[in-house]
Amino acid sequence: MAAQAEAPQVIAVHLSDEPRKPEERLEHYHPEHHHFYEPNKAHTGKRLLRIVIAGTGFLSDSYDLFVINIALLMMKQNENYGVLSPDMQAQISMMAIVGALTGQLFFGVLGDEFGRKKAFVITALMTIGGTVLAACVQPTQFLGMNIWQQLMLFRFIMGMGVGGEYPMASTITAESSAPGERGRNLAAVFSMQGVGRVMCALMLLVAAFTIEDTNWQWRFAILMGAVPMIMAVYFRFTSEETEAYKHQVEEKVTSVRDRTRNIIRLVWANRVKLLGTAGSWFILDVLFYGNSLFSADVTRAMGTENTLEGKTVQNLIIQLMAMPGYILAVIFLDRIGRKRLQLIGFGGEAIIFAAMAIFQQQFKGLPALFVFMYALTFFFDDFGPNTTTFVIPAEIFPTDVRSTCHGISAAFGKAGAAIGAAAFLKVANMFCPGDNCHNTEDPALLDKGIRVVFICCTVLAVIGLLWTWALVQDTPHESLAEVESCYHVEPEKEGEVKALEIAVIKDHEALDKGPSTTEQEAKVV
Repeated sequence: MAAQAEAPQVIAVHLSDEPRKPEERLEHYHPEHHHFYEPNKAHTGKRLLRIVIAGTGFLSDSYDLFVINIALLMMKQNENYGVLSPDMQAQISMMAIVGALTGQLFFGVLGDEFGRKKAFVITALMTIGGTVLAACVQPTQFLGMNIWQQLMLFRFIMGMGVGGEYPMASTITAESSAPGERGRNLAAVFSMQGVGRVMCALMLLVAAFTIEDTNWQWRFAILMGAVPMIMAVYFRFTSEETEAYKHQVEEKVTSVRDRTRNIIRLVWANRVKLLGTAGSWFILDVLFYGNSLFSADVTRAMGTENTLEGKTVQNLIIQLMAMPGYILAVIFLDRIGRKRLQLIGFGGEAIIFAAMAIFQQQFKGLPALFVFMYALTFFFDDFGPNTTTFVIPAEIFPTDVRSTCHGISAAFGKAGAAIGAAAFLKVANMFCPGDNCHNTEDPALLDKGIRVVFICCTVLAVIGLLWTWALVQDTPHESLAEVESCYHVEPEKEGEVKALEIAVIKDHEALDKGPSTTEQEAKVV
């Protein structure tokens, strides 16, 4: 249905009352969208199921990105795998990010060209395939590649799949939610990223403490990342295309060539909005990866052992720190507002990083306070721009380019992640001989570099705040105004409406004729 078309009149019904007669059933029918308003008895369960199905991509995304560092430590225990150089380790970690960036752009366009459902199924299959293959790499040569090169290839494939989840999950959720619950549903889908991080930490913990065979420890840890997507892929195959895409794109722009032209035209027409969403996501992810550089200081403050098992415990604690921000974002997003919450998040991070830069040594001398400040950086990430940069692009663009624009915005975020990880690492080591603090025994040199990182993060947070204030728009596009809640409806079955109409006519005819002779006799008896 076109955004400019007159909105269909929606019949007011009591969803809690099960329609019994044909006439009552027809009152629940929406003729333009070809579905019935379903009684609300299954609303909560269906909403949660759809959130989990859409959110499995984000669970896999965070799981697969966070699992690799400790998985590589597990792999290093096997001498027959060969030497893992620092450069190769960095490339293995980076390939998932490169794959995700590629997938965000590719599947973003694919979702607008050929439909949400098709792209959503492909991203799931790529994620499963890439993850399973990464868990099966072998120390023997495969197509001229050693085990580390095999891992790079399959993590790129997996990365493409999880990257495509960003535009697909967000667009499908936005186009399947009524205005009053859209923000909450989008935030809930994105919060599965936090669940994935905790699940990753738990599986690494299980692998380290229960699996003695070092050749299977890391394989188990990596492979478990595919399980949620395997459980969800059936539901994606059986799902329907979104009503918004069918009525506003598929039925109106039937030619792929015309859709391509339309995408190019509308992306340019929405360039200012896109600048706001892509730029703020880029700033966020550069900033987010500044966080990871002082995790070693935090884990030392926790006092856990520096063994493989100790690192898995540290990892679990750190990932649990992020969950409150996700949970509160789901609860308060609609009340506070998207743009306002993003401003709060960037502002909170600016204050925390500034305090960390000024009082760095004092905080390091107070381990509990230092860990608390570290947790607050995660809190304002997730209760702020980490959630809103995902939600806003899913709402403010027209249906014809909603997937494409979300994919572009997310790709800028992944580019920021790659740049942030590389740039901040150099900044942190800038005062050490040879720009490598691993070769020095003087911790003060690394502390100086970390202080500069904190200062850079403060500046970036302020830039993010100003960028959001000046360029980010959070008014939902009018093409979403007519979207109804997919949790309240059930599709029309073939011939169902015609049969109901015939039944209504018969009922009216029977009423006009009055009670039959049989009915009269029954009353006398």
